[in-house]
Amino acid sequence: MNAAFAALKKCRDICTMYGGESNKQDPDALYDTFRDEALNLAYFLARSDGAMSDAEIMTINVSFQILVDEDILKKNFGDNIIGEDSILRHVPKSLQVVAHAEKDANMGGKCYLVSARELVDTFALIGNLVINCDCMRLQYPVMLLQHFSNLCMQFIGQIEENDELTDGDTVYKSANIVIPGVKNSERSSGHDGRQLTLREQVELENATLFTIESNDEKKDVRDILTEVDSLIGLYSVKKEVHDMVNLMMVQKLREKRGLKATEISRHMVFTGNPGTGKTTIARKIAQAYYSLGILKKGQLVETDRSGLVAGYMGQTAPKVHEVVEAALDGVLFIDEAYTLVSEREGDYGQEAIDTLLKLMEDNRDRLVVIVAGYPDLMERFINSNPGLKSRFNKYIYFEDYSDEELTEIFLAGCREQDYTVNPALRPYILNRISQLRYYEGINFGNARSVRNYFEQVISNQANRLVYEIGEENESASSILMEITAEDL
Repeated sequence: MNAAFAALKKCRDICTMYGGESNKQDPDALYDTFRDEALNLAYFLARSDGAMSDAEIMTINVSFQILVDEDILKKNFGDNIIGEDSILRHVPKSLQVVAHAEKDANMGGKCYLVSARELVDTFALIGNLVINCDCMRLQYPVMLLQHFSNLCMQFIGQIEENDELTDGDTVYKSANIVIPGVKNSERSSGHDGRQLTLREQVELENATLFTIESNDEKKDVRDILTEVDSLIGLYSVKKEVHDMVNLMMVQKLREKRGLKATEISRHMVFTGNPGTGKTTIARKIAQAYYSLGILKKGQLVETDRSGLVAGYMGQTAPKVHEVVEAALDGVLFIDEAYTLVSEREGDYGQEAIDTLLKLMEDNRDRLVVIVAGYPDLMERFINSNPGLKSRFNKYIYFEDYSDEELTEIFLAGCREQDYTVNPALRPYILNRISQLRYYEGINFGNARSVRNYFEQVISNQANRLVYEIGEENESASSILMEITAEDL
């Protein structure tokens, strides 16, 4: 919470700097506007799953140094949190004022709006604090916050690039910014006439929320194992993959020789923190099983709660059937599977579990299901249902990457994207990754956080090069490839 307090204090200074009389804006009024918009965003995200928890209300009160409850927030910001007046649909007014004022202070032309980006970072920080109150860290609030941040950054990008003024609402209308799972209109109503919660709207309108990665080319299983071995870290996971593949190979040989093959459950539980390679390994297992002829197609179908659970009674089972149908003869990967278990009244997660278990039994030779999530939550999920416990008896734990391994992942990403880094900078990168782990705490995303850092680094490099060489100058490839200490 201290981070939120410090960020808000910094934003107050920014509003004071850019909200003077020359901009026809009272500095205190500008900060009040920013603060209200940040509070509105926090309320929006807290309500995005249909209800505010005590932890979310406490986080809001501590972050903003106020004392409010849900009724007060609802009175100030309304109940229709995805309507046309929602903060998610508009660039915040405070950000528009600061961005234009900062542009003017830089004498127009192309410039890098540092203060405007500070405001966006604070919006994101407070949003993440609210999202993190839910130990499950559900995907749709994260997606909503990401879309809001994208809208703000797209607005800043236009201000930076153009000399003429840019209107925030124009940016929203011209940008391809869509609230995930929610049409740009009022919420639809349920069968009982009530307005749907955002959770229900997301689940209803996204009838098919899953991705399919097909295996068009059958690889030799030894090549697949070589690819697994080439991955950075994951030593115990690699051994598990080798063991599974060896077991399946021997069982196939026994079948060919007319010997009895032991019936082995192929379904698995992947446990570990985000960014530890669970999806990558699931993809390799799908390829290996396809190579061995255990699966006829070997496609990987990836989904989560939103792809399986609907908002009305009777609609969940068809969604599960649709996802399983797409995954037949391949692997179904369910991320954050523990979110299917809920004690909330009217939740249809259990219906999804029951339907999935039935389809797993009916298609035991055509389907491999891998469920994934945090270790403690996945254990609770498996133990919540005897059917789950009997079908999932293979557990693979994905340890967090070490700082050294994450540094290797960062450098490998540079090589893959044709960037070069002086070996002398390796200790600096290692230190930056260690700092990322410390500051993000329990929300540290391992390889995912490093990927975000890499994207920031190449963005820093682009900004540096634009000012150093100019747009019209032709530059040697080595200059375009080099990552410097300044970029890091």
